[in-house]
Amino acid sequence: MASEDNPLPLVLSLANVGTDEERYLRSLLALLKTYLEPSWCIAARLGDLPDAVLIDMDSREGQQVWENVDFGGTPRIALSRDQVLAAEWTLLKPIRPGGTHSLTEVLTAVAGKLRLSAPASSEPASGWRPFASMVRRACQQPYPSDVVLATGSALVIDPLEQVFYSSRTTDELAALLRNRRRIDGKVVTVPDARKLAVRLARWGIRPRPLEELLWLTGLVVGAGQSLGAWDPREPVRLKRWPNFAALPHRQVHLKMAAILTDGDAQSQALAAACEVAAGDAADFLNACAEIGILEARAAPANGAGPSKTAKDAWRNVVGSLKRERAE
Repeated sequence: MASEDNPLPLVLSLANVGTDEERYLRSLLALLKTYLEPSWCIAARLGDLPDAVLIDMDSREGQQVWENVDFGGTPRIALSRDQVLAAEWTLLKPIRPGGTHSLTEVLTAVAGKLRLSAPASSEPASGWRPFASMVRRACQQPYPSDVVLATGSALVIDPLEQVFYSSRTTDELAALLRNRRRIDGKVVTVPDARKLAVRLARWGIRPRPLEELLWLTGLVVGAGQSLGAWDPREPVRLKRWPNFAALPHRQVHLKMAAILTDGDAQSQALAAACEVAAGDAADFLNACAEIGILEARAAPANGAGPSKTAKDAWRNVVGSLKRERAE
């Protein structure tokens, strides 16, 4: 989590910016990470709740975005070649790290305005909290709840029917869940979920399995650390195979699931067996814990032999697959 001594970077979203310029911006921001205060990073998409938006004004599409898209008061930066536009901030091409209308000058000025307009850190607004915190609170309620942001309803969770409703894509939900900054929002009780479901259906919003949202929450919220449902020092296993047909996943998640359904393993051993970073294994375990299929290894009976390692479990899985193919 962020602290006063280690604040989260501000997020810069790009609109109509070319691939080469985006790649250059990413590398430049990485180099300036220790120089800029606070540091900045580039959003994966507009769903990442940007602190500022950079719009390339050298094309008709960029000009249309500038004139027609409402960013809800988010500071806009004009990107232009050799022409200072009638905007509060103009970043000139080719992009330079220092000097007039440079990356450091513009981002420092924007950060200064954000500090002035942001609520005091010592007195945060009572309704401001990370999106993931609101979602987890709604999931824990025994009745249907609506997660409402300043821009309107983000999603409705119905724990009784084990479904949720949202017009946002999986990628957009992942971006919101991953963002740790506090945002203005609240969890509101839904008085009649059936009537709401009918109304949402008219707008083309269909129910989605709640397990998908829980899985996604576990996969991105922990940022490579345990969310508390499992101890990195203790081996764990899966009660059942995850329903990957309905869950967003990576190919390595199949291997992790195979290992943990055949035997048990610590998170570090699981990461080593799958040749991935320890944080990737931790995110997978968090996701499994969120949908209730992760369990700690039971204490071994007296005289029982040592448990299989993660690599042993994977060898058994591979061996079983080979035997099935031979038959």
